[in-house]
Amino acid sequence: MNTSSFIFTWVKIILSLTLAFTTSFLWAQENESTKIPKRKYAKYSFPEGYILSLDGDTTFGYIRQKDVFEDQKKIEFYDYYGAKTTYNAGYIKGYGYGEKHLICRPTPYFYSDLMSDTIIFMVRLIDGPAKLYRFYSRRNAFTLKNEAAFFDFLEKPDKSLFEVSYAFRWKRLASAFKDHPKLSREILEGAYKPEDTESIVKYYNSWFERMEEQE
Repeated sequence: MNTSSFIFTWVKIILSLTLAFTTSFLWAQENESTKIPKRKYAKYSFPEGYILSLDGDTTFGYIRQKDVFEDQKKIEFYDYYGAKTTYNAGYIKGYGYGEKHLICRPTPYFYSDLMSDTIIFMVRLIDGPAKLYRFYSRRNAFTLKNEAAFFDFLEKPDKSLFEVSYAFRWKRLASAFKDHPKLSREILEGAYKPEDTESIVKYYNSWFERMEEQE
């Protein structure tokens, strides 16, 4: 091969490589410009939590708290991309953050009127065969420290519902546990205090599950 042919061959190789590189670069630039830019996760001072759809799907994000009374009517939810959605009770199954979980339930009939919501988010204190829920009522003259008053509701495994009134006649809770005579008797005899209610329900659930296993 003479010198001119050698030089001509290398020029062709260099031109081919240059063309290939330029085409690849231009394609990459065009492809990059058409990509949907990734959005950074939004961060808020609200606690991280979740919402539970009516179908049972869980979506994580941030829960903006207001007060216990308003939070049982509706909730502001922010997803990780910054989108805000307000959910009224009944449009989702429930929500939660930290150790707090709220589930949609009918407003207790003795606290319902024409102006009240038929469905509310009620705090679930205890889950299990027997469930303990908390309902907040409006502020009134009998509420200490100007805070929302609350009442707890026990739902037994057979779905029967019992009000747990801590201010008046707390011991009538004993009638809810008539299927466990020893526990019912101990409540009436003063072996437990109102602040022991959650422990009582947990104890009952353990007993109930043992009875179920023996059948």
